Amino acid sequence: MVEDSVVQTKQIGKYKVEVIRSKCISAGSCEAIAPGVFALDEEGIATVISQDGNSDDEKLLAAQSCPTDAIVVTDIETGEQVWPKA
Repeated sequence: MVEDSVVQTKQIGKYKVEVIRSKCISAGSCEAIAPGVFALDEEGIATVISQDGNSDDEKLLAAQSCPTDAIVVTDIETGEQVWPKA
């Protein structure tokens, strides 16, 4: 008899980050602070390479370091935008 397998999903971290490409000026501070989450692409624009490459604190700090507020941080559970503050 084959048992039904149970698939468990794991939420990684509290925050989801997104980059607004049109606001990015290639400062690179996000990549310097959270290199497991952010990288500059061939155009020098920040991209999200992984949501779980750094801690939530590092993701938030990286977003706060962006001089143009090009990184949006959202609380996964509440859907509330954590950064930039409105």
